[in-house]
Parts: sequence; structure tokens; C-alpha cells
Amino acid sequence: MSRTVEFRLGGTLKILEPDTRAGARVTLKFAGFKVTAWGEDMAYTLPDRHQVQVRIDYVDADGNAASVDGDVAWSSSDANIATVTVDPSDSQLATVAATTGGTIGQVQITARADADLGEGTRELLTTMDVEVVAGEAVAGTITPVGGSTPIP
Repeated sequence: MSRTVEFRLGGTLKILEPDTRAGARVTLKFAGFKVTAWGEDMAYTLPDRHQVQVRIDYVDADGNAASVDGDVAWSSSDANIATVTVDPSDSQLATVAATTGGTIGQVQITARADADLGEGTRELLTTMDVEVVAGEAVAGTITPVGGSTPIP
């Protein structure tokens, strides 16, 4: 089942026909350049002082499992918000950690791989948006609102 999507450079991605199926798949094409994003969630919310393990899996144009050439390189767009650490035994696994006591906000995690299995290199970028939010409350502050008034 196909749905219509409107995309304008410098604008907003707008879903014109909602899809009732679980998950989301968005493909953008421009002058021979194609980006496809699919998943149950298009972003992840991570509380401050928490971490989450992530895994990247690759597929071909038909959705079949596919390989990449060499190790996957991971990065964070802002290490002050969240860092990403590659699993030493499997480069398709990484841990995203909210910087302890760091800044809350949005960060993009990127996985880079060589999709060309032969000679040469064709870089394939996969991104995940992460929003680091304040953790659970550990203290409260009671503040007077306005001045005191006589009891009637």
C-alpha cells in the first residue's frame, strides 16, 4: 500500500495520507539520490544519565538482508548531548549514552558503511534522531506565588 508524501527542500516533510500500519517507511528521491528511512519509531527519547544499545542491519532494494564492506563507523552530531560507542566485537552494535550531567536536547547518531562490496567505495549513511530529556525528578522546590494576604 503506497501513501503520498510531500517534501520541499528547506521545508517540512508532510504526510498527506496517513498510514494505519504499525511503523513508518519514508523514501525521498532527488536527482538520482535516494534516502529511505523505516522503523517503528523515527526517533528515540533517552532520559539523561541513561544509555541504550542500538543495532544497524542492512537490506537490499527488495528488503532482503544485505552485507556491507568492512566495519560500520558510528558518530554523534553533538557529544555534549550524547555519545556513541562501538561494540568492539561487532561494529553493527553500539551504545548511545546521554552525557552524564550534560546538556539535554536533540542529537543525530550516524552509522557509515561502505555499500560497495567490490572495488571502490560507496558510502551509505544511516541516521537515528535521539532526544535527550531530563531524567526523573529527584527533588522539588516550593516557591511562594505572589505576596501574603490577610485571611478573610
